[in-house]
Amino acid sequence: MTAIVTGGTSGLGAAIAELLRSRGKRVITVSRRESADVSGDASKRETAQRAVEAAGDDVDLLVNCAGIGIYGPAGSYDDEAIAAMIGSNLVATIVFCEAFAPRFMRDGGTIVNVLSTAALTGKPNETVYCAAKWGARGYTEALRAEAKGTKLRLISVAPGGMDTPFWPEKRAGFMDAREVAAVIVDAVDRRVNVAELVISRG
Repeated sequence: MTAIVTGGTSGLGAAIAELLRSRGKRVITVSRRESADVSGDASKRETAQRAVEAAGDDVDLLVNCAGIGIYGPAGSYDDEAIAAMIGSNLVATIVFCEAFAPRFMRDGGTIVNVLSTAALTGKPNETVYCAAKWGARGYTEALRAEAKGTKLRLISVAPGGMDTPFWPEKRAGFMDAREVAAVIVDAVDRRVNVAELVISRG
């Protein structure tokens, strides 16, 4: 079977893709990088459509892991930064769910939406990031309600800080993305229903 992983060439997305492959899954990565199996902006329907075509008929897992962070005090965000944050962290999740959720509701499949602990509580200097992640959380909860009684399984994941290229400098004390990936993939593989995960150090 096949998995689609957005943001799959770096950080947590790359760790998830690598682990899925090690467990025998065919993986199609999506990112802006040319090294991705599907290269493009995940917030664009055209990119999602190319991912659908690349996956074929046996896709049964979508991991929405695309995202960027731009931080600063309120009033410091220009239009470009706001659009980039909303596009990558919220619109991309919606676009890919729109592409795969109807099929998974009918035929079966799992969607993992990687949010952040910023989707659970407001944080200073992260106003726009929190807004995007709270939006993704709201979309996920509404989609879960809509999918009740169907064959779609939906897992939301709120990881704390990870030491990945998401940050310009190494973050001491942050989680290893491979450890977080293992928790996520284990949840996908479990037969019991796992709806929400909050992953933090300690």
